[in-house]
Amino acid sequence: MTYPLDFPRALNISRQKAVFKAAPEDFFVEELLTPSDENAGEHVWLWLEKNGQNTDYVARQLARKAGVRDMDVGVSGLKDRWAVTRQWFSIYLGNRAEADWFRLGLEGVQVIEVLRQPKKLRRGEHRGNRFQITVREIRPDDALFNALEKLKKVGFPNYFGLQRFGRNGENLTRGEAFFEGRIKASRSQRSYYLSAARSYLFNLILAQRVTDETWNIPGATGALYGDPQSGVAPVSELETSVFEQYPGLVNGLRKNRMKLDRRPLCIVPDEFEWQCEENSLRLSFSLSPGVFATSLLDELFLLKNASGST
Repeated sequence: MTYPLDFPRALNISRQKAVFKAAPEDFFVEELLTPSDENAGEHVWLWLEKNGQNTDYVARQLARKAGVRDMDVGVSGLKDRWAVTRQWFSIYLGNRAEADWFRLGLEGVQVIEVLRQPKKLRRGEHRGNRFQITVREIRPDDALFNALEKLKKVGFPNYFGLQRFGRNGENLTRGEAFFEGRIKASRSQRSYYLSAARSYLFNLILAQRVTDETWNIPGATGALYGDPQSGVAPVSELETSVFEQYPGLVNGLRKNRMKLDRRPLCIVPDEFEWQCEENSLRLSFSLSPGVFATSLLDELFLLKNASGST
């Protein structure tokens, strides 16, 4: 089965072509998370700045440096590799000797702060992410400025970014093959396939709501496919009709006992500001965890990723 990845956009504008990630500094992300005031405990927390480095790779290197298991290193979220990012890492040391954290020797990694905390850092604990993104080779005009003003007021559709689906949607095609038993998958690959399948079905639901112009109703949500759960609104008729079109993905999710959840359809960015300089535009804004900055950018531009990453 084919999986189209060109979803309808809410802003009724002719999108300009734009280049982003021309350099890591063009995509800056800062994790919004405040540790407790208690600077004590068996877990070291490191506030790191990474330039062109993958979160998982850095976590593994920290485990080697500390002499602990990979599972003893915690993060709240995965950040883009082709970017400059600031985020917290936790390392369970127990009674082990303290390393010289300010001499990590990791290329592209700088330690900004070190403190102790009583617990491991868990996924999703941060309250959001602050972005500063520069797009280049654009033509600033009234249409673009009007679109920026509208986005600031109305928000944008909360699509999962194309990176969730892999290069050319391979996480979906390989996921379908895995669900049908045609290929095997590691635990991490299985997680990618399940996440891609749920995300794609959600995007299709949101795409229909964008087409119907019902995507930005206050409090509106879309289903993340799974078994019914107490306290979670049941699947609607529209959502059921979308699921019925992709039985391969649905059957795979059902076999793996995913739980029904819901995700907001509309996101209004916090502290949304912009600044133009000739043929470039710098955007600053904050988003909740799990919201893709590229989905905001896709409302405004036809993006060319200069880094070559997905």
